[in-house]
Amino acid sequence: MTGGASLVAAKAGAEVVHVDASKFVVDYAHKNLDDSGLGEKPVRFIVDDVRKFVEREIKRGNKYDVIILDPPMYGKGSNDQVWKIEIDLVPLLSRVKEILSQDPIALVLNGYASGFSSTAYGQMISSVVNGGKVTSGELAIKDSSGKLLPAGIFARWEKVRENIL
Repeated sequence: MTGGASLVAAKAGAEVVHVDASKFVVDYAHKNLDDSGLGEKPVRFIVDDVRKFVEREIKRGNKYDVIILDPPMYGKGSNDQVWKIEIDLVPLLSRVKEILSQDPIALVLNGYASGFSSTAYGQMISSVVNGGKVTSGELAIKDSSGKLLPAGIFARWEKVRENIL
């Protein structure tokens, strides 16, 4: 579902900023929000190149507790900005680190690009964050017969929080 992570976050009570370079994708995600009965939730939809958005957020001093990235393998923005995951992902992760809050919860990287593994995604995230816990793995969908169908990979960094009893 387009915008699925944004919808789940909004339903859980988060204030969400959903950024994508494709107006079609942003419009579709907004429609999914409305169709899911979540149209009144605080979600800002922004059509922009994520690299430019992150740079502006750094300058503004805006911070986020959770950042979920779902980059394409290849893409072109409205001003012909080219995105190539093998070139642009690590520099983006380095800049995204600058907009994590002082007490962040998580940084999640979702992917479908061939040529990358969940281990590689985990190592990329580990290279830009300090401390915490990194997990990575495969995403799968169970079909009607119970078989798991590969659906992508993920890596997640989360701050380790002490249990206080």
